[in-house]
Amino acid sequence: ELDIDKLDYVVGTHPHEDHIGGLDDIINNLDVKEVYLPEATTTTKTFEDVLDAIANNSLGISVPTIGEKFTLGEANLEVIYTGTGEKDLNEASIILKMTFGNHDYLFTGDTTEEVEKTILNKDINIDVLKVAHHGSKYSSSKEFLTIATPEYAIISAGEGNSYGHPEEETITRLKQHTNKIYITKDLGTIVLTSDGTSIIINNYSTNTNG
Repeated sequence: ELDIDKLDYVVGTHPHEDHIGGLDDIINNLDVKEVYLPEATTTTKTFEDVLDAIANNSLGISVPTIGEKFTLGEANLEVIYTGTGEKDLNEASIILKMTFGNHDYLFTGDTTEEVEKTILNKDINIDVLKVAHHGSKYSSSKEFLTIATPEYAIISAGEGNSYGHPEEETITRLKQHTNKIYITKDLGTIVLTSDGTSIIINNYSTNTNG
């Protein structure tokens, strides 16, 4: 619907079904140049389907390293964190910081508070935060938000999800820094458009399960 048939980079933050489910369809149906996955594995069929799609399309897997940088058009991206997820697959999450024009964005996967502690000394002061772990109480700690100070917070959480995401205590912590909080379960698909100076946020409903 967006008239996109080519993707330069596809990032699977970590191998949980709600983060890579459907990734095989994307790889099989679009012209994908490069696939980023962390150094973490699991035995689920969802993960195996992604690996099969990568192999069937003669692609390799790029495992990012902390501090790695790449560009996408006029945007600069840096890998702030990635792990192996030996104790918790969420802790394998690839964290990306994107700088485009006057604004910085942080994409956090399902980062935990333990991971947040390891990046507090990095340049993570940003304008837009993709809130970690669907607004779980185990992420977006007070210490992290104090340094990140986001102006916009975007939360991906399914309508009626059994976990109760986002947690009210997480929303309370976010509201200490911003009232510009956007949640997919309320708004549907959320799209940010920027020319590097201004940020425009739109939303539209989609025929999905949340």
